[in-house]
Formats: sequence, structure tokens, C-alpha cells
Amino acid sequence: MRKKKLTVLIFVSLAFLLTACGRQGSGKETAAEEPLKIETEAGNTRKEETQTPADGTEKTAPGTDMQEQEGKVPETDAGDDEVKGRFEIFEVTQDGLLACGMDNAYPGLCRIGHGNILENQDGETIGLSALVPGMIVELTWNGGVEESYPAQFTYSALKLTGESGNPEFLLYLQLLQDLAKTDPGLNEGITESYFDFTSVASLSEGEKEGLAYLGGTYFGGFGSQSTQEELAAQGILDREKGIENGILVTIEELSNQNGKVTCNAEKYRSGTGAYYFHDVTAEYKNGEWKYEIGAEMIS
Repeated sequence: MRKKKLTVLIFVSLAFLLTACGRQGSGKETAAEEPLKIETEAGNTRKEETQTPADGTEKTAPGTDMQEQEGKVPETDAGDDEVKGRFEIFEVTQDGLLACGMDNAYPGLCRIGHGNILENQDGETIGLSALVPGMIVELTWNGGVEESYPAQFTYSALKLTGESGNPEFLLYLQLLQDLAKTDPGLNEGITESYFDFTSVASLSEGEKEGLAYLGGTYFGGFGSQSTQEELAAQGILDREKGIENGILVTIEELSNQNGKVTCNAEKYRSGTGAYYFHDVTAEYKNGEWKYEIGAEMIS
């Protein structure tokens, strides 16, 4: 009887021990699933997972907050910096200026709307009547430029610099206006105006560009620079028939010394349709040009 009881007791004890071991094994498997791993080995995609501490708040992977704070510029700051640049004025109207940039702020021909602040060199307020072609001014604007031709923007502030461009620009501007008015029949039907200023040494490239653009408004059609040879190579000018829908205007600067200029000017449609200002002599006095035409010729 005692042997039976001892056998049963041993059996029960063994069963209890086996059950306990099974529970411990199950607990180890559960523990192995809890840690979060971030794969960093070559060829694996790095995945960041959030951990939830005992207090219930989510904690992001280390370094995430720093990445969000660095290297970002608030959207409201974009375009807030103003730009300043020097421009030579070619034309002044109530609506704005035609001017050419003289530095890296915007080196090109521009149509520029008027702003609210206009000042002289001493910072005193001036009106639009104080602005004249040939002046060099400092303009301030937001840096935005509409990429048309001419380019367009509106200045917020204008300040006189006391500087001026080449005075010969004003002489040739007046000469183009007078040539356009002479024998106006030659200008009829024009859609393109071409200007050859290759022999005009007194003007900058920007001034030549502005002169051609304004010249187009005097003769009709869009104004651009070109030579007779270039137009012939492009098939625009026929040696016998001339230019069907355009006109070629040439200014030849012969001499320029001590405020005195000698030049020729011509507008050409064809061999039988042209007008010449020959041996033009001009003198610059008291900020103005006066010129005389030696001879006028027509063909």
C-alpha cells in the first residue's frame, strides 16, 4: 500500500515539473518577439519604428526631431530679400521706364513699372518729371522678373546716382525719329525693322539694343539689330527686290571728338526705295544735341 502511494506521489510530482518547464519555454518565445530591430546591413532597407514606453507616449527614432528642425526655410521668407541694381534709362512714360541693366542684378533690356519711392542723390523725394533718358539710376525691387522681351518688373524704390550713359545715344535717337518721319511712304507695310549699328563705336551694346527697340516703334514693327549681309544670308533681303515686309536702317559713325560727331544715316527697302541723310554734323552743348544734314538723297 505504501509502495502504491509513493508511486502515485512521484508521478504527480513529475507531471507538475513537466508542466512548469513548458510554461517557462513558452515565456522565452514571447520575450524574443518584443525587441524592435532596425536593419542597417548592406543591401537592406532601413526601417525606423516608434516605441511606446510605459507612460503610453510615442517616442520617435533617435535623430528624427533634429532632422525636422534643420535645413528648412519658412515659406514666408522666400522672396523677401530685395535686390538692387543700376539701370540706364532709355525712355520715360507715366506707366514706367524702358531701361537696360548695367550689372549682374539683371543685365538686359527691361520694361519697368513705377514704384512709390523716388529719390535724388541726397535722399530727397522727386517726381517722374525729374527722370530723363540717359540717366543711370539705382533700382530696388523684390528680385522677380517676368521673362518676356523686354523683361518686366516693378521697382519699389528709385534713386538717382548722378551718372549718365553715353550722350551720343540721345543724338542717334533723335536722328532715327527724324529719318522715320522723312518720306514716310517707305515705312508702309513694315512688320520688322532692322538696325545696323556696327560702326557706331560710341555706344555700349545695351544702348544699341535699346536704340533698336525704340527705333522699331518709330518705323513700325519689331526692332532688332542686323546687317545687310546677315539679312541676305537668312533670305530676308533679296539683292534685287530688297526687303518685302521690313526696313533696314543703318547709322555710320564717321568721327566723334570733343562733343562733335559726324555720321551718315540711311533707311533702305530696296535699290529703288531708300532715303539718306549724308554728312550729318552734330554738336553737344549744354546737355543738348544740335545737328545739320549736309545732303539728303532718295533712290
